[in-house]
Amino acid sequence: MIKLTSVSKTYKNGTHALYNINLDIQAGEFVYVTGATGSGKSTLIKLLDGEEIPTKGEIMVDGTNVGKLKHRQVPKYRRIIGVVFQDYRLLARKTVFENVAYALEVVDTPKKEIRERVREVLKLVDLSDKSAMFPDELSGGQQQRVAIARAIANRPKILICDEPTGNLDPKMSDEIITLLEKINQEEKTTILMVTHDVVIIENHPKRNIILEKGHIVSDRFSGPTPSAATEEKPVEAVSENEQIELNIGLEEESLRWYDPSLRDVRIQRLSRNDYPDPDQCIHDDHQQPGNDRFQHRG
Repeated sequence: MIKLTSVSKTYKNGTHALYNINLDIQAGEFVYVTGATGSGKSTLIKLLDGEEIPTKGEIMVDGTNVGKLKHRQVPKYRRIIGVVFQDYRLLARKTVFENVAYALEVVDTPKKEIRERVREVLKLVDLSDKSAMFPDELSGGQQQRVAIARAIANRPKILICDEPTGNLDPKMSDEIITLLEKINQEEKTTILMVTHDVVIIENHPKRNIILEKGHIVSDRFSGPTPSAATEEKPVEAVSENEQIELNIGLEEESLRWYDPSLRDVRIQRLSRNDYPDPDQCIHDDHQQPGNDRFQHRG
């Protein structure tokens, strides 16, 4: 479904965001992407949704070479991708029903199909009784459910969730992940979720791709029993007596300590020389100065 081959991204101002990324995500997988601010997560999302193109390498999504798309081809390509944001981005003057319907209206879906599909997704996210309400009448968790319903209304093959629980309390966060798992199973949607929430990762174990300074430093199942689809790539094992410092992307606590005697931890060893000069790095979570949308597309 998603395959990145030797992908690197350097912005016009010289910032190196990603280095030689090789990644293969199968249809129907649910994958976490974690890493500290500036690790390359936002750039990865921009590459996948066609907002940016790679400096080097190839990005294939459902058979489409994303880096080769022209401006006019991007909107159609994005119909196979749904995006859920941390801040919901709902239309304040539209009801729940109208917010979800809007995603179908912009692609000229017949009105009858719109009504049927909106009812279907509102039932899926357990908001059928909220269809006539406005966003400011809903809780944060309910607003995020509306955003998810809107994102899947067009039956995308891939759902990208950018910190979907970042503004929610632990209980609401758990409910949102449970909902995403339901969508993954019932709609057969491939889900790529960027998160800093370690509790979610521990309570809902899945394949976890960890980025650090533009490199993939770990690609492993976050639970005790990885399946064939989520087995870790061959990397050097950590010695039993060695304790390693592993960046798992927390904002408040960017470094945690893991004791290999308690948990099987593996890490791809990268030379410090492979990393850019920290003084030359800026956070990729914000759009680069002067980097207008699609400006790299010819």
